[in-house]
Amino acid sequence: MRILMVQTYHYYRGGDSTYMFNLSRLLEQKGHEVIHFAMQHPQNIESEYSGYFTSEIDFPSLLAESSAGAALKVLSRSIYNSEARKAIDRLIEDKRPDIAHFNNIHGHLTTSIIAPLRKRGIPIVWTLHDYRLVCPNTTFLRGDKICELCLPKRYWNCVMHKCKKGSLPASIVAMMTTFCDRVSRVPSKVERFITPSRFLMGKLVEGKIKKEKIVSIPNFVDVGSFTPRAEKGYFFYFGRLSHEKGIDLLIEAVSSMKNVSLKIAGEGPLSADLKKLVAEKGADVEFLGFVTGDDLRLLLEESSCVVVPSRWYENLPFSVMEALAVGKPVVAADIGGIPEMVEDGVNGLLFPAGDREKLAECLGRMAGDRDMRRRMGEAGRKKAEELYDTEAHYCQIIGLYNEATGKTPEE
Repeated sequence: MRILMVQTYHYYRGGDSTYMFNLSRLLEQKGHEVIHFAMQHPQNIESEYSGYFTSEIDFPSLLAESSAGAALKVLSRSIYNSEARKAIDRLIEDKRPDIAHFNNIHGHLTTSIIAPLRKRGIPIVWTLHDYRLVCPNTTFLRGDKICELCLPKRYWNCVMHKCKKGSLPASIVAMMTTFCDRVSRVPSKVERFITPSRFLMGKLVEGKIKKEKIVSIPNFVDVGSFTPRAEKGYFFYFGRLSHEKGIDLLIEAVSSMKNVSLKIAGEGPLSADLKKLVAEKGADVEFLGFVTGDDLRLLLEESSCVVVPSRWYENLPFSVMEALAVGKPVVAADIGGIPEMVEDGVNGLLFPAGDREKLAECLGRMAGDRDMRRRMGEAGRKKAEELYDTEAHYCQIIGLYNEATGKTPEE
C-alpha cells in the first residue's frame, strides 16, 4: 500500500514526530511505501519528498514584527494555508497514494490540505496527539488550571480568557482555527480519527465529534529493543521543558528532599526559568539539554524511576511507554490518559496533578524502597509487552487502512 504520511515537523520535535517516524519505519519494514509531506525546516531529516514540502512559517518572528501585515499573514496562514494545499496537490498528483495518514497539521499545514485529497477520493485517517479539535488552546489548560469552558463548541471562551499564551491575538487565531474547522465540517471529511488514549476519545465525544468516527489505538514502542539495566540512583525526566509539563513542581519537590538527585533531558521555553529555580532552591538537579538516540536510551535504562509531573491532560506519553518498556517504575500525575498506563501501586505511583507535597511523598516512597522499584519495573515491562507491542499496533493500523480504502488484506 502507498501511504501519504503527513506531519508538520519532519524532525524529532515531540511525541507526534516520534510516532510518525516510528510508524513510517514500521510500515516500510512491512513492505509498504511511505510518502512524506511536511513543512520545510532547517532541522528536517532528509527526505526524497522534501521538494514538495511547503515553506516554513516562523510565527514567533512574524508576531514580533508587530505590524498589521505580519498579523494578517499569521492569521491567514494559520487557518488556511493555500501554499500547503497546492504543494500537497502536486505531491498526490505525482505519487498517487492510496491513503493519507495525518498527524499534527494545525497551525502550519492546516486543514486546507484536505480538499485535494477529497477531490481524488483518497481517504484520510488522523492520529490526534492533542485536543485541538475541541480545545483551541490544545491542552485544556488556562494558566495553571484545567479548563473545559470551550466544551462543547463554546470556543469564544479562549478569547475571553486569553488562553493561548496569555495573548489576545494568539487566542483569537486559535479560536478562529477551531471554529473554522467545525464550520467547514472537517470531522465529516475524515474517515477515522485515531486516539492513542481512551481519555482523548472521551473528550472528542464531549466536543460533539461522532463516536463512530473514532477508534482508540495506543501508540507503540519496540519493547524488545529496550534492555533493563542496573539503576544508578537518579530520578529521570525527559521531554519538553514547558509549563504544562509541571517540571517546576518536580524541582520544588526534589529540593525539599535529601539524597534525591534528578536528571532532566530536554529543551523548551522554560529552560532558563527552570535553571534559575534550581539555583534558588539548591536542588540536586542536572540539566542535560536535548538528548536523543542511544544517549537517551542509556539514561533511561540506568535511572531508578521516571517522573511525569504533568499539569495537563496528557494523551499517551512516550516517556511513560518507554519507561515501562525498559522496566522502570513511574511516578506520575493522575491526569488525562496517564492512569490508563500507570496503575497506582502496581507499576508506579500516582499523585494528584499539581500537588507538590504528594509528589514529594511519592518520590520519597520510591527512593526508599528498592525492592518496590524492582517489582513495579517488572510489572511495567509486562504491561508494555501486552499493550504497546509493535506487531499488535501494525495489525490495528493496517486493518484500519484496509477498511478505509476498501481493500482486503491480500490486495
